[in-house]
Amino acid sequence: MSTDHAAGRDQETGRAHAVLRSTADLPAPWAAVCGASVDVVQGRWDGPRGLGSADPCPDCRRITGT
Repeated sequence: MSTDHAAGRDQETGRAHAVLRSTADLPAPWAAVCGASVDVVQGRWDGPRGLGSADPCPDCRRITGT
């Protein structure tokens, strides 16, 4: 479920990724559910910085069912 995920972003590409909320408070870098390294975690995956961003990760969408 997407509410269990925070929105992460790869600063190099700008792509949004889903990060487990349970790991979002840990120090950077974070691992997205698709395995990508994420530099910034901010907001909800189902919010404007995640699915509402210009480039949400298709693998994260598939894995989270969104």
